[in-house]
Amino acid sequence: MNKWLSVLIDKIGLHFFHYNKSMHTQFRNDFDLRSFTSNQNRRSFYQLNKIPNISFELKDQKYDLSGSYNYNSPIYSGDTDNDMAKGICYLSQNGREPVHVIIVHGWRSDCLKKFKLIYLKEMQKKGYNVYFPNLPYHFDRATSSLYSGEYMISANICRTITAIRQAVVEIRALIQWLKQDKGGKVVLIGVSLGGYISNLISLYEKEIDVLVSVMYANNLSYEIWHTPIGKYIKQDLQKHNFTYHQLQRCWSILRADEAQPMIPKEKILLISGIYDQYVRKQDASNLWNGWGKPRRLLYACGHAGIIFNRKQIAKDTLEFIENCITNGSE
Repeated sequence: MNKWLSVLIDKIGLHFFHYNKSMHTQFRNDFDLRSFTSNQNRRSFYQLNKIPNISFELKDQKYDLSGSYNYNSPIYSGDTDNDMAKGICYLSQNGREPVHVIIVHGWRSDCLKKFKLIYLKEMQKKGYNVYFPNLPYHFDRATSSLYSGEYMISANICRTITAIRQAVVEIRALIQWLKQDKGGKVVLIGVSLGGYISNLISLYEKEIDVLVSVMYANNLSYEIWHTPIGKYIKQDLQKHNFTYHQLQRCWSILRADEAQPMIPKEKILLISGIYDQYVRKQDASNLWNGWGKPRRLLYACGHAGIIFNRKQIAKDTLEFIENCITNGSE
């Protein structure tokens, strides 16, 4: 896809993306980050203290099982609906050593259709178990907000930090539960915001066998301030005389390039769109460089390549996973 068309499609997508916006200011800043400056303190901040009990409701579907799961979030937000971590799953019964694939969706998603279109059928053909966790304040975890994802990232500095932390620790809990209860390999795939969350998880979770991050961000404060995706959040911050420097300082604990992943870089695949208007290529490149240049694929597309390049994304992802879990390296 050429540059002009890629940029145009992304701009149209952004136009519709901003149809939903907060009707009232979300600004609030009451979070003290002075205790979270070192890597050691960052690890404590994202620490999982106890693996929760995970409940499943499953039904037979031909040769496989499908259904939902839930567990109490290890991180308390004070919102009853949001504090129940949940998701859906598709489980294979092929009898082989399990491969668990966790696929993390994007910001403000109100359904999982496009993520299933990319990956689900191909993963099921391989006999993999597939899990789609719901991010904080999305889907039915967002009953008190105007739209799915409104409260996860906003001008509310503290709530945004808590929501990102909650996402990281909840998925760490799922990973560790799978390793402890089911064994096998765990593959973590994140798309868009899900890629950013997955990148953060890899800094603190050693039980990941393969990481694939698609159209990911690295520095949340940069993306909110310098890309169209954060247009109204930036306006909300500026109305309250909150500067970019202050935002960088408050959200520094949310940067993915501030530490090294706990898995070998040979087990990491990064995928970006050269013409992405949602996530700046420079921000994505900063992560790639900071992590020692793991394998990276650059597609000639924008953020909408998530849909238009879905077959290629699935192909590249599956080839990488197969190589990693079969041969031990890429």
